[in-house]
Amino acid sequence: MQRMQRVLCLVWCVAVALVHSSETTCAGSRPYIGDLIVALCAGNFPVKAAATESFWVVHFYAGNCRRCRELATALESAVGGPAILKRHIKVGAVDCHNALNTQLCKGYKVWKFPVLMILSTGARYAGPLDPTAMSAWLFEASEPGLLSPASQKMSVCPAFQLYEEPQQARDFLTAHNIYRCMAGIDMLEWDSTAFQTARAYAHTAPTERLAHSKPSERRSKQGATFGENVAVGHNLWPGQVVARWYDEIRNTQFGSFRPNRAGLGHYTQLVWRKTQKVGCSFGQNRRVAVCHYDPAGNERGKHLSQVAPPLPGFFGSEGQARCGAIVETIGAR
Repeated sequence: MQRMQRVLCLVWCVAVALVHSSETTCAGSRPYIGDLIVALCAGNFPVKAAATESFWVVHFYAGNCRRCRELATALESAVGGPAILKRHIKVGAVDCHNALNTQLCKGYKVWKFPVLMILSTGARYAGPLDPTAMSAWLFEASEPGLLSPASQKMSVCPAFQLYEEPQQARDFLTAHNIYRCMAGIDMLEWDSTAFQTARAYAHTAPTERLAHSKPSERRSKQGATFGENVAVGHNLWPGQVVARWYDEIRNTQFGSFRPNRAGLGHYTQLVWRKTQKVGCSFGQNRRVAVCHYDPAGNERGKHLSQVAPPLPGFFGSEGQARCGAIVETIGAR
């Protein structure tokens, strides 16, 4: 009887071990995984507590997409550096095209690929697919106090003044200045005249398409023409609008202007070095958003000197967090 019990116990233990193994062993191949990158899936994904205690960085990828492969290759080189190895950073990769991982990826709000994320903070890498740049991001993110002196100065933006205009004005200003903080350029101030001309056009602009106002409709008191950014949609809010404009950075060369490339005008106006003031308004039940800028940006022939790219280590949500907040959340309704 006792022998039979021992046999049954042995069989049960082996079965449990096999089940546990199947739950914690994930499929993966190079370049997505290797000696330094762990294959992750729903069965062995770090829980939130563990992700906080350990510095986990995860590459969310989708099948065999080209950019996913490029990020994986750069990541493997980056984490193989001696400085990164000393920090005991844990790196994993999870295939979001695997049906077993669908809910896992959705839970981390991963919809586009690839994504390189710090689990404890949700910060996402948005820099070049270059091992050196990626190593710098990992190194600084794992120990924020190690930022260079130049970056430390920009780690917290100057306090934003409180204006007599309503909260949405302060939200628009904050959203702009976070992106300018990331580029290391001067903060904008609120301009009442720009606010008034932006408000006037927001109440009459088309709602079914993007259209700019006539230059004569956006003049400063000195007679100069304001620069203009416009957005259309439904239930717009300040951070969403400014983040949408800034997202044109994807068409640049790591944030720097690319000649003869269309679809950059909103982004370049946001980070135009000479611009000093802004005024913004919603119109038509938040279906239109308009911002006017003084001095105007996007001067022909001056983009290469006037468009300010993000500082090293200030790409993406990590840079936004260091400069005050994730822009898209500002003023969310």
